[in-house]
Amino acid sequence: MRRKTILLTGATGAVGRDVLRRLAARRDLRINALVRASAESPEDRVKTLLGAMDVLADLRAIRGDILAGSTLGVPADDLSRIRRDTTHVIHAAGSTSFTLPLGDARSANVAGAQNVLAFVRGCASLECAAFLSTVYVSGKRRGVFAESDSGDAGYGFVNTYEQSKAEMERVVAAAMADLPLMLIRLSTVLGDSVTGEVAGFNAVHHAIRLLYNGLAPMIPGGAGDPVDVVSSDFASAATVHLTEHAEAGNVYHVAAGAASDTLADVLGETVRALSEFRPLWRKRAVERPLIVPLDTYELFVRSVDDTGSEVLRGATRSIRSFAYQLASPKTFGTARAADALSQAGIQPTRSLDFLPRIVKYCLDTNWGAARC
Repeated sequence: MRRKTILLTGATGAVGRDVLRRLAARRDLRINALVRASAESPEDRVKTLLGAMDVLADLRAIRGDILAGSTLGVPADDLSRIRRDTTHVIHAAGSTSFTLPLGDARSANVAGAQNVLAFVRGCASLECAAFLSTVYVSGKRRGVFAESDSGDAGYGFVNTYEQSKAEMERVVAAAMADLPLMLIRLSTVLGDSVTGEVAGFNAVHHAIRLLYNGLAPMIPGGAGDPVDVVSSDFASAATVHLTEHAEAGNVYHVAAGAASDTLADVLGETVRALSEFRPLWRKRAVERPLIVPLDTYELFVRSVDDTGSEVLRGATRSIRSFAYQLASPKTFGTARAADALSQAGIQPTRSLDFLPRIVKYCLDTNWGAARC
């Protein structure tokens, strides 16, 4: 039986590194991990990411760049071999910044995907190429967003990240007519459900920090609105399984879906965890943020911009592009993904069960500063 050969882009990213670790632990795989140029060699960067784990796969770190055209910047000595051998592609590279100018976000997420599509057209043994996206291509829609739905339906986007990913999806969907492709939309990834380790700190982690520092007096939304977050181990396990075993030509939601916890419960569990792991914080009697309607929150933001301290201005700016998503509550349909994942027993862990471990990791590492 021919060994699968997987090309992984974005191997050093927040999601990509967890995917890499999962792949590297398997003897039945060859992996080509695409790594952008830096002061470190690709091999050293991958060794740093994998740490002391036993690498069982045939793993090669390849210098490349998804913005370097249809060859992805892969050295000529490796290019023909990779194109000949690759059976699966997981495209995890791109920008997850919420604040990039739209042109820059498009360059990273749309043009990068176009280059990967051009590359895979030359892969003679290709069985499936999975492009990672986000459930928030739904933008400001409300209600149920199914795996068969696409885009913002005219309601607009909260940030340029969402818009650029929606545009990327249109490019990939058009190419599904003649290539074995799939789109995997990930929910917000918080960290490992067992260890609490966070590979990449995002807006949710920063919001927890603002709450800890007493700089989040209110957040928009409704107490009973769903907050969809997932663990990194679920996200990586689901991504790998879907890429290898699910039917191409489809969209899959790797999300909590109908099992999402409410905004009030997530906020309450966060406050409880902060109090448990930092008893002195509890004694500071930091006020629990109020959950308020969007118009009330916008009035607060305007007042901070006009008269607030620079510290509070910076705090509201840092989560504004995320907070407004809370004001557009939605539930993500997961039927297609859940059916494909059920055969492997892969399912999301309830967020309230692993959220305390994420909070503890944030505190223990000072939101990543202590691990540098």
